[in-house]
Amino acid sequence: MNKILDIQIKEAAPHIFRRPFLFVESNTRMLQIATFLAIGPEIYIDGLIVIDDKLQRGKPIGRISSKHLITSILDSGYPDYLQKNASQIMDGFVLPLEMDSHLKEALDVFETTRFALVPILAKKHDRIEGEESDSSILVTASLAIRDILPLIAKANISTPIAELSSKLISVDGKTSVRDALDYMLNKSIRNIGVKKEHSDHYVSNGVGGNESDRKSKLPHIINDRKILEFLLSHNGRELLRKDGTAGLADINIINNLDIVSPTTVKSNTTVSGAAQLLMDIHNPCLILERNEKEDEFNYIVTPWDIVMKTLKSSVV
Repeated sequence: MNKILDIQIKEAAPHIFRRPFLFVESNTRMLQIATFLAIGPEIYIDGLIVIDDKLQRGKPIGRISSKHLITSILDSGYPDYLQKNASQIMDGFVLPLEMDSHLKEALDVFETTRFALVPILAKKHDRIEGEESDSSILVTASLAIRDILPLIAKANISTPIAELSSKLISVDGKTSVRDALDYMLNKSIRNIGVKKEHSDHYVSNGVGGNESDRKSKLPHIINDRKILEFLLSHNGRELLRKDGTAGLADINIINNLDIVSPTTVKSNTTVSGAAQLLMDIHNPCLILERNEKEDEFNYIVTPWDIVMKTLKSSVV
C-alpha cells in the first residue's frame, strides 16, 4: 500500500495530462456548467474546477459537482437558478496539488473534503515578460477518483470485492423525485437503488429461485447525474416553471428519470477486476449478485469504494 501511495501523481495518472483540461470561469452561468455534468455517459467527469483569471492567471478558486448544481436549483427555484454563476454555486474549499505531489496527498484531499476532485498545478516552462513570479504556476489538469482506477487494475489486488462493498439503499419506483433527492442529499450518497416491480409468474410456473428469478430481483439505479439531467431537460424545466420545486413531490422516479441498469459481478470478483470494469464510463457502479442464503440487501461498489477503501486501509 505504501508503495502505491508514494507514487507521484504524474506517474500514477499520466493520462490526465494528455486530455483537455475542463474548467469554467467564475462568471460562467448554470446551464453552461451543467452541460458538462448532465449529458449522459458521453462525457463522464466527476466535477469541474472553477478558475478566476482576473485575480491570477490559472488560479483555482473552487470546484463544482452535480450535488452543488442540484442544491442550487432546489434552493433558488425557477427561474432564478438560471441566473446563478459558478462563483455562487461552487465549493470554495480548494486544496490544489502539484504534479510531483504523491498520490497519498490527493487521497487525503478526497477524504478531507469528501469531494473526489483536485486541481493539479504545473510550472510554466516559458514565462511571459511582465507577469508576476507566482503566475508561472497554473492549473494543468484535474485528478478525479476514477483516474486512479487504472493503477488499481494493474496492481493485481486479489482481495474479493465483497470486502469493500456497501449496502445499497433502495426505494420503490413510485417514490417521488423530491423524496429520492432529499434522501440522497441528507445521506450524502450519489446512487440509490430502484426496486423492480415483480410479477407472480415465477411462483405460479414453479420456477422460483432460478437464474431468471434471481436476476429479476436486482435493482436499477438512479444517481445524481441522472437527476440533474432531468432537472435541466425540457420536461424538468417546464415542471419547475409551472409548479416550482414543489412539483417534484408529485412525480415519481420510474416514469420520469433515466434509470441505469448496472453491471452485476460476483462477490468473489477481485478488487483489480472490479476496477477494470469501473474504468468503463458506462459503469458508474457495480452491483454484487446475491444468492438465496444472503440477506435482503443488495450491495454496491463504486470507484470511491475501490480507491479509498483499498489505499486508505490495510487491504493491499
